[in-house]
Amino acid sequence: MGRKLYYRVEDTPSNSISDEEWDRILRLQKWYNSEFIWSCGRLAFKMFSVFPNWEYLSVDSDAYWDTVRKRSKELRRTLSSENEVTRTLEGEKLVIVKKGGYFDGSLASGFTKVAGNEFNAYLVCEFILKASTIAPMAEFILRDEGGFVKCREVRLKEGRVRVRAKDARTLARARGFVETRHVFSIVNPSKYDQFPKFKTVVASFNDMGEDDRRTIVKDWNWLGFTGAYDRNGDDLTGYDLNQKVLGFEVEGV
Repeated sequence: MGRKLYYRVEDTPSNSISDEEWDRILRLQKWYNSEFIWSCGRLAFKMFSVFPNWEYLSVDSDAYWDTVRKRSKELRRTLSSENEVTRTLEGEKLVIVKKGGYFDGSLASGFTKVAGNEFNAYLVCEFILKASTIAPMAEFILRDEGGFVKCREVRLKEGRVRVRAKDARTLARARGFVETRHVFSIVNPSKYDQFPKFKTVVASFNDMGEDDRRTIVKDWNWLGFTGAYDRNGDDLTGYDLNQKVLGFEVEGV
């Protein structure tokens, strides 16, 4: 599996996102997904996971979803938010809804598979940074399986980034990131202009010579866990997301 970035807002009394704020986040997400090229996965931030309510029905799945889509379109003409549409569909027993998106204990959650595309990782983090300014009463947790987020996990609120230290050993490292305002890697987007689509199947692998097969199997960097930066986890020139952060903080042990 390729490397992913995870993002979520915990379902706690201190976190809240209004329907109007969530609609703005969804519009921003749609813009990012349509404006940029994604070589693996796209943004998939959800407040609800929606499933068809057809367990005891003998229906054609495509026809059922057509009914749900048609009803959704009708509701959007009269209701003011996407969450109201979802709640109405649930109330009409057309769908089953799981609160929080992908992950339990969440107000909203999602993930994006980026593999080795560091510019896509940049876009994910920029999106979450902007979302944190749209919903100022929510704290967004962002975790990177790779190296774009240098400390792996950060928390964002109102455009500010907080780094949590787990113990005394990691506290000094966290302070270093914050003092230098360098939590996110610098990425040269031109490296990814022609970045190949992610795939897990290598064509004609069994027909290759042993040396070629060994080279492919050995090169795990295509999964994206080690990064492909010019030096010390950064490109020499490129986009610096750190400059868009309103402030950095450390939460110590």
